[in-house]
Amino acid sequence: MNPRRNFFKLLIAFLTSGFVYAKKPLRALKHDERDDFGGWKGKSFKATGFFRTEHDGERWWLVTPEGNAFISFGVNHYHVGWWAEDHNREHWNKAFHANRPFDPNWNKGFQKAALADLKRLGINTLGIHTDADMLTEPPGQACFPYVAEYSPLKLSHYLNPSPETYRDVFSQDYADICERVAKETVAPYANDPMILGFAMSDCPLFTDGEAKWYKGTTFPRQIRNLGSDSPGKRAYVQLMTKHYQGISDFNRTYQSNFKSWEDVLKANNWRDNIDPQNEDERRDNVGFLELCVDHYYKTAKAAFRRHNPNHLFFGDKLNGNSDGLEAVIKITSHYTDLINFQYYDILENHNINMQKWSEKISIKQPLLNGDSAFTVPTETMPKPFGPHCSSQEERAKLTLAYMKQSLSRPDFVGWHMCGIIDTTKTMPGKEEHQHQGLMTTHGDYYRSMEESVQQISAKMYEYALK
Repeated sequence: MNPRRNFFKLLIAFLTSGFVYAKKPLRALKHDERDDFGGWKGKSFKATGFFRTEHDGERWWLVTPEGNAFISFGVNHYHVGWWAEDHNREHWNKAFHANRPFDPNWNKGFQKAALADLKRLGINTLGIHTDADMLTEPPGQACFPYVAEYSPLKLSHYLNPSPETYRDVFSQDYADICERVAKETVAPYANDPMILGFAMSDCPLFTDGEAKWYKGTTFPRQIRNLGSDSPGKRAYVQLMTKHYQGISDFNRTYQSNFKSWEDVLKANNWRDNIDPQNEDERRDNVGFLELCVDHYYKTAKAAFRRHNPNHLFFGDKLNGNSDGLEAVIKITSHYTDLINFQYYDILENHNINMQKWSEKISIKQPLLNGDSAFTVPTETMPKPFGPHCSSQEERAKLTLAYMKQSLSRPDFVGWHMCGIIDTTKTMPGKEEHQHQGLMTTHGDYYRSMEESVQQISAKMYEYALK
């Protein structure tokens, strides 16, 4: 037998066995031991009226507005439109006693069903990928804890951001954008206790590697092509004067013929949006990216705080499946309240990489897995996101094992699973890859997954304290 495969099977068996180093066996918390936000009343901190983080000397915790310890066990993709697709619209119209999607009966029926499902599962958070106003709106009247959005720049990878989206983050123009977006999308929710925190873009493209994979661009590639009136371009040229002894050395790297640094400053669109052509250009891009990300975060955070002194600032959901997270985490952690990441991989790699990421930051913070899953391909979902399992039973075991393994870390405070309801390859945008849920497109739960999620929700505070 393959030794690696044998070790992996033994690891799963151990993690799913319920064995822990404890004097007493784990027990499920009683319902009355949870507060109104899902926090555990057995461990209390100062109540501030909003979610926050705190280290108790042994581990990190999220803390509910009532002041109780909180592990965020959430789910993504509560998109109302996914209950109104061609393949399931008639079913849900009937289930919600509605004439058509999104009429009053449909909205009321959806809300009632969603809250009942969340309660039965023990889920306590709606992740950032949620589009269900009847659960989160209007401001101050959300009926369930959720992650809100604050995106000054629409850099999410799935939006295929255009080069023009990468603004000069050193400029007053970018500062004005942050101020406007914060005023419009943050200020109205500043006193909403149901908001776990605010997140920005979903896996933005930062590095040359990400740009190549997604056929996009980066801050360094865009800003270096601006003119002399750009603060970012001036910052780029200033950095290049530190990297090179003279303009001739710069020309050698870029196969250019500038006469002076002033000529570089004035040059518009002088470099194509291409991969680095040598190690020196790669070094230049890495160094300037750090400056860009620092200004991108510093300005966004300042505008956020001017309009909201209460909530956690998550920053972007960083991509652990590319080189993006490692490239920027040391910079972003100076501004965020926790490390908000996405990572889809086999079980044994999760803890290895979380440890590596935590060691890269100088300001220690808790880790939140904002998006990941284990999945099972089907005829209608041939390529679901996430490591593929042979059955729903195996998927359920890995799901439980992942949460047990992760909560044994003193810096892990939550996981937002992908997702709640199945998608299919016939849905627009899902032809190549699909999101798999806890239930089918018609609301039938995968029994083994349902039981796994219920066990996690019942015992996760004990797992965190073992």
